[in-house]
Amino acid sequence: MTYGFILTRHVNSEITNMYWNHNIKLLRTFYPNSKIIIIDDNSNYIYVKPMFEYKNIEIIQSEYPGRGELLPYIYYLKNKWFDKAIIIHDSVFFHKRFNFDKYNKDVMMLWYFYNNDSELFNIIRISKYLKNNTTILNHIHNWNKNNWLSCFGAQSIITHDFLIKLNNKYCLTNLINVIRNRSDRCALERIMGILFYIETGEINNCFGSINNNNSKSKLCDYTFTDYISTFKNGIVLSPVVKVWSGR
Repeated sequence: MTYGFILTRHVNSEITNMYWNHNIKLLRTFYPNSKIIIIDDNSNYIYVKPMFEYKNIEIIQSEYPGRGELLPYIYYLKNKWFDKAIIIHDSVFFHKRFNFDKYNKDVMMLWYFYNNDSELFNIIRISKYLKNNTTILNHIHNWNKNNWLSCFGAQSIITHDFLIKLNNKYCLTNLINVIRNRSDRCALERIMGILFYIETGEINNCFGSINNNNSKSKLCDYTFTDYISTFKNGIVLSPVVKVWSGR
């Protein structure tokens, strides 16, 4: 089974331009032959600049600005670049090789986080645009009882066949007209977690809770500046590092 990487990119400054460059440089270190798809979500091209010469990379300029984490699923539905996709953000950095050939589930979240009711209204609103949403809405209304977790950043390992199955049943493409801003994308994290659980009956993930990422005790407090200062000294806090910038 072939696999490759799909990453979403949003560049709005010189420092955020470093994210995708550093991301790909590391991916090429550990996965020199894997295809990489970059889906650009409304970047400011004043700042977009490649820092290296890249091979086997395809860049797609999204026609749906602001959809962020939804975009890899939409474009992967249209393009079977590989049998299995590793969907990541531009602000995720690999520091070891994981043999994704051995990840034999239809779908796995990269990281999870525990549910709360902070996005409840928006999750319900958005879920109503999906087909066959009764079971989804039941899980949402009983969020504190049902055994599902949210998919951090909607990042996952997913097969093309399973994604087609999800779209045929729920019509994920309906969300193109609903996911518009950061709050909507936060709701999407919860919805994807529900869908993965409903369809597999399992909670599968690769790297555990995002709250434990980088050995940090607080979410959203590890910036690229923090990361790069330690990286230059040969120190990394985790085999896969996620940094935040609140874009």
